[in-house]
Formats: sequence, structure tokens, C-alpha cells
Amino acid sequence: MDILYYCQNKQCQNAQETPYVLTLKLDDVMDEKNMAQMYCPHCKTELKKEEPKT
Repeated sequence: MDILYYCQNKQCQNAQETPYVLTLKLDDVMDEKNMAQMYCPHCKTELKKEEPKT
């Protein structure tokens, strides 16, 4: 199972044509509650677990 983190920035989504998605394998994550905050490499917006609303 994978954990997906999505960029929520609408301007970034329009510039990239699709939302940026960071995929982490559950086996690589020791403790999901103690993870560092992740940011989009394109716009520096905080990544969220929920898919952006279109």
C-alpha cells in the first residue's frame, strides 16, 4: 500500500497540467504520525494527503 501526498495549489496544478503527487511506500514509513512536513518542489506549498478538489 502507498501513501499519497498532493499539492493543493491551483496555480501550480495549472502550470504543471496535473497536480504534483508524492508517493511513499508504506513499508518505507516507520511511523506516519511522526513524519516531517513535505512541500511541493515546484511551488513550495505544503502537501496534503487528500486529493485536491477539481
